[in-house]
Amino acid sequence: MQKINPTKFFIFGFIYTFANYFAEHKVKKEHKYNISFSGLSEGKHHFQFKILKDVLNGFELTDINDVDIVANIEMIKSSGYLSFDFNFKGKINLQCDRCLDFFDYDLDFSNKLYINFGEETSDLSDVDEQMVLSRKEDKIDLSKHFYDYINLQVPLKKIHPVDENGNSTCNHEMLDNLEKYLGGTDEEIETDPRWDKLKDLYN
Repeated sequence: MQKINPTKFFIFGFIYTFANYFAEHKVKKEHKYNISFSGLSEGKHHFQFKILKDVLNGFELTDINDVDIVANIEMIKSSGYLSFDFNFKGKINLQCDRCLDFFDYDLDFSNKLYINFGEETSDLSDVDEQMVLSRKEDKIDLSKHFYDYINLQVPLKKIHPVDENGNSTCNHEMLDNLEKYLGGTDEEIETDPRWDKLKDLYN
């Protein structure tokens, strides 16, 4: 009878365990922002999702550093379409254009999405709040929609908010260092050339 090499046995066991762990967590991640609608009755249904930083994974670059948002969703199901009313409330973490420090940016906004059923799922973004979903589908993955909706809330000029007295909450130590090593005043540092170009369009 051939003896089992303990080292090989340990290695194979580790690989098997890791592969199962990875597969399980990958499935969980893929289904985290899904809604399965095939078994639901026609009418209104309510869902709630906790949206975290993992919603950014797998998509193009973003200015968002972190995400902590709750999405409350009302879905209406009928034989020919699905409609969604989204309400998002929470915060995203951004890097300040002025002092380069990170800060939390509060969000509270709504979106709508209307889905018609067709032969194939459309690859178009829901810029007009509509999309086509294949009749063969029994669920919808909302991760890309969440990603788009949240990224559209990022302001063009990302600056720390002011406090209750109207004073900037920027990192003043960082501003002093920027002025010291880069030169210029706070006002000059605060100026964003992208906004200057936009202003020129209206002058």
